[in-house]
Amino acid sequence: MTAEISIMNSQGIAIAADSAVTIGSNGNYKTYYTAQKVFNLSKKHFVGIMIYGDNEFMKINMEIIINEFSKYLGDRVLDTLEEYARKLLIFLRDDFKYVDIDQKNYLKWMSYYFFDAIKDIYEEDISKNYKNQEITKAQQGKILAGILKKTRDELENDENLVSFTDDGFVKENNAIIKGEIDKVFPEINDKNKEELINLFLLDISKVIIGAWEAFNTGIVFAGYGDKELFPSTVGFNLYGKLGNNVLHTELSITDLIHDDALYPIRPYSQTNVITSFIMGIDPDYEDKINIELDKLTKELTDITGKKYTEEISKKIKELKDTIDSFQKTEFRDPVFDIVDSLPKSNLAEMAEALVNLTALRQQVSTAQQTVGGPTDVALITKTDGFVWIKKKQIFNSIEDKGA
Repeated sequence: MTAEISIMNSQGIAIAADSAVTIGSNGNYKTYYTAQKVFNLSKKHFVGIMIYGDNEFMKINMEIIINEFSKYLGDRVLDTLEEYARKLLIFLRDDFKYVDIDQKNYLKWMSYYFFDAIKDIYEEDISKNYKNQEITKAQQGKILAGILKKTRDELENDENLVSFTDDGFVKENNAIIKGEIDKVFPEINDKNKEELINLFLLDISKVIIGAWEAFNTGIVFAGYGDKELFPSTVGFNLYGKLGNNVLHTELSITDLIHDDALYPIRPYSQTNVITSFIMGIDPDYEDKINIELDKLTKELTDITGKKYTEEISKKIKELKDTIDSFQKTEFRDPVFDIVDSLPKSNLAEMAEALVNLTALRQQVSTAQQTVGGPTDVALITKTDGFVWIKKKQIFNSIEDKGA
């Protein structure tokens, strides 16, 4: 996990990230504080890149990919920041062939994790509804078929997060998928096996069931295209590559033109502390209040009868609207007004402070500390380009070692 942020106004954009990286599995984790999460694309481009989540794409470190992408661009300066983001996706699809080497293993892992997740649902259903009962193979098949139908309904009702079209790669490697089904469901019938394959192909575009979160790299481009006067950010999530499909979410653009809930401050990954600072309340706490208000609405309706349902709902909505209005005028808007007029150097100071605040909040909690270490800070402006404000030193120089 990590904490990252971008803060922008008409003078420039500051980006900052902590240095924590957590490694391990099955409850055994170790955290290091040397991770590189902020990158300068090159002196030629007024663009910074931040990463969070998995620091690898198809088993290749993102720092290597960004370095190769920089060489791929060379002296080509693109008109907009969005073009830089889309050019990276084209680079991964067509030109950086090293990511193709691990595609079969990627298909194997993702299909296994998908089928294993379905098995967990199946076993939970058996444990809950058929405890201490003898179940025949025919009954097992029927139970699994019911779970697969429910899973299909849920997947079909969810929106696609990524664009995926099987260009022949998955079909050519169908034996890999069937092999993973046999590992998880060794006695499955042919009908359920075929449905499992179809559901997995559907899930590739939904990235909901399985290990998608573990194979998820957040990418944030920040800065300027050559023809842009004001800064912006372009963010998306990378998952993997299958055939000619680079699995990624749609690009999310934050700029000084379009209104947004957290404009002009954008936190990434672990966002609660920064959002609390801006909005005056922890998002989880706010969600809890809204849930309890909805419960109260139902309870009051049960007590008074349907006669007052509309009036009660109206009063609860008025209460929520009053709170929302107070939150915006007393907390969010004053912060945004100050950010709009902050000098460039203060943008960088604020970005660093909010990342450090997230780390401090973790230090005084019982949660595992996954945010911390030195905070890397950069400032990008139209006049000076990308400038490091703070950058950790991972290796000591020869002179330092001999001192």
